[in-house]
Amino acid sequence: MAASSQERVAAITGGAGGIGEACVARMRRDGWRVVVLDRNMDLAREVAAGHGAVAHEIDLADAGSIADAARWVEKEIGPCSALAAVAAHLENPHMPQAQDFTEWEAILRVNLTGTFRTLTAFGAGMLERGNGSIVTVGSITAFNSSPLQAYGPTKAAIINMTRNFAVAWGRQGVRVNCVCPGPTRTPAVEASYARGERNPDTMIRQTALGRLVKPEQVANAIGFLLSDDAGAITGIELPVDAGTLATQLWGLYGGVPGPAQS
Repeated sequence: MAASSQERVAAITGGAGGIGEACVARMRRDGWRVVVLDRNMDLAREVAAGHGAVAHEIDLADAGSIADAARWVEKEIGPCSALAAVAAHLENPHMPQAQDFTEWEAILRVNLTGTFRTLTAFGAGMLERGNGSIVTVGSITAFNSSPLQAYGPTKAAIINMTRNFAVAWGRQGVRVNCVCPGPTRTPAVEASYARGERNPDTMIRQTALGRLVKPEQVANAIGFLLSDDAGAITGIELPVDAGTLATQLWGLYGGVPGPAQS
């Protein structure tokens, strides 16, 4: 158990599955008291029970739900010292002219407005105490073109948002960083393989390491940035992408050398 995190409280939105659940496991191993925040309470309770955490409902599309969750954590669990803002509204790939604007607005409401509200709601107590750490979750789709017409722009905005919060709150003792996952084997991505929307072999070929990212590897980066070991780090975006961003031009010259893993 990490002495620096004993008895401190960490809240994780989207904690009921995928990267969020991996964050719950990582933070519990590091000795944090963890609150699993999710709109799917059945899964949230299951994850919480499996990791010795507690569960509470949050809906990032609902401003009142976000505010209520932040108040509940502070009152019932204790001062929140760390926040992993993992929850997101996902999107299937499509061409721009096929954009459904009901879905567009839903994605912006959760990924952009919901994330902003989450940071301000949970950050309020951190600012009062003069101490805290926040990690947002972006995506490598923030850096390049992709067929995720709404999701990608919201993740680019989250990077800018992270920098804004980092500067605004840094001298008040609150650090804010962003982790940007690449192709990660989450349940949602596995489901997209089953539907034929993504090809795992194609995704693997685009990585420098020749393999996909595991949710636990993203969680390890988040756990580090939330910890005191990252006490001099704020305002950064950290890709956890198996080197996908680094391979961009290799396709013009025959692809990444060496065999990929299945």
